[in-house]
Amino acid sequence: MVAVRIATFNANNLFSRWSFQAELPRTVAHLPRAEIAAEAPDAVSAQGSGQPSVVEVVLPDGTRMSGVLRTFRGKLVKGKDPKAREWIARRIAALNADVLCLQEVEDQDALDTFHRDDLRPLGVDYRYRVVVEGNDPRRIDVAICSRLPITRISSWRYWPDRTGEPVFGRDLLQAQITTPDGTALHVFVNHLKSNFIADEHTLTPAEITAARHAINRRRTEQATAITQILRRQRLTRRIVITGDLNDTPHAATLTPLRQANLTEQIHQGTTTAGPDRNGHLIDDAFTDLSPTIWTHRHRAKGITTFALYDQIWTSPDLTVTTAHVMRRTQISGDGSDHDPAYIDLALA
Repeated sequence: MVAVRIATFNANNLFSRWSFQAELPRTVAHLPRAEIAAEAPDAVSAQGSGQPSVVEVVLPDGTRMSGVLRTFRGKLVKGKDPKAREWIARRIAALNADVLCLQEVEDQDALDTFHRDDLRPLGVDYRYRVVVEGNDPRRIDVAICSRLPITRISSWRYWPDRTGEPVFGRDLLQAQITTPDGTALHVFVNHLKSNFIADEHTLTPAEITAARHAINRRRTEQATAITQILRRQRLTRRIVITGDLNDTPHAATLTPLRQANLTEQIHQGTTTAGPDRNGHLIDDAFTDLSPTIWTHRHRAKGITTFALYDQIWTSPDLTVTTAHVMRRTQISGDGSDHDPAYIDLALA
């Protein structure tokens, strides 16, 4: 038997850690005379596109330096706090996964920089790393890191809904991975429709209810699309579907996955110790907060909820020996508002 560990982790906005100013030499970045001029006059005020703008910095000595300015809804997209990045890296190191599926990664450069500067110093090395730009205007994409060879990548970002528009708000990223026994494992990482309702405080109760119905309808369509993609490829074996599904495993929105003979594994699992800020493994201190296992905590309007959003579904031929959630050490989250989940497979 060959053991393979697969993990999923929503890294919570793993954007490039460099702000535009921080990319300059320190002695230059803080000079009051340094000027920043965007190629497009409205680069900062542009609404909603999330597309990067090239900017040019003119130094006092006349030297010109260029960079990328990323905005969303008129606000500068900031890099992830270095301390949070370090904590995320420690959690990933403790996971020790052969295949790591990530959500909310900015782009390939951000992932490669994180791997070089934060993971490798901890002895973590993923030779195969893939991010494919998806549909989200905030540039929060899905990614796969693997120690095992990735032999093929497919993006399903343009898979249409009934109107012909892309059904996935981010992407469904598929990787064919060669396991140590020489056979293929089909891993799909996704980030389904969020529960967020824009400007909810301005809406009537009826409007909020309608918005929630629309969210659930879209998530159901996305789960259905996953099963359609499996059928199109005639895949029935050695399948792993993972990611932040933004709903519980038994939710009606995920019925299509159950009807496809897939089984969610994490809800039957247990928690394991996670690293604190100093890297010390701390046992789960929050077992009494929820009767069921969870990866995400949300507090709004004085109400706290716990949910298992981060899931791993497998086809019936795969033998799962263990399933776990690596528990945070701070109730607010350790570098992310999600906890990572993982399974160990025993491949014949």
